[in-house]
Amino acid sequence: MASAPMTASPQRLRAVYVRRPHGVRGELRVEPLGGDASRFAPGMHLYAEGESPATYTVAAARPAAEGDLLLTLSEVATRDHADRLRGAYLCVDRDAVRRLGDDEWFVFELVGLRAVTAEGRELGTVSDVEEYPEQSVLLVRTPAGAEARIPLVRAHVERVDVEGGQIVVTPWPEDEDA
Repeated sequence: MASAPMTASPQRLRAVYVRRPHGVRGELRVEPLGGDASRFAPGMHLYAEGESPATYTVAAARPAAEGDLLLTLSEVATRDHADRLRGAYLCVDRDAVRRLGDDEWFVFELVGLRAVTAEGRELGTVSDVEEYPEQSVLLVRTPAGAEARIPLVRAHVERVDVEGGQIVVTPWPEDEDA
């Protein structure tokens, strides 16, 4: 199922997805959404996503199996409290996001980029990024108002230039004449 449309430059970005409690003292098993345990330094603030977001302080973080982390928050001391966070996203302020590598970008930065082929042919504008279990997919609105979907994988995305405002892509063969 596709996600809701992306919004430009959010104030907070999702950092972890809370899978479940771990143990009886309030530790959480979480899926990191970028970075490893070292990213979650003691004292770092996380905010529960929602209408009345609570603020939490990282006490400790350590690696767990299958790429997960075990996260201890100062404000969560019981399994019951940890269980109430099950399924929640914990976010960081924009100024606390992890430093990205040369070939990385945040998904929201892709929305609004001009999609062009390697030859420079204008395909349209990225209007959304849909998340699927297998991969993310760029939704490109063509000048004629049609929509094209381009997998966000190296076979279809040659280069992303956020500062230059464009993404160089290879469309599906059936979309070449669109």
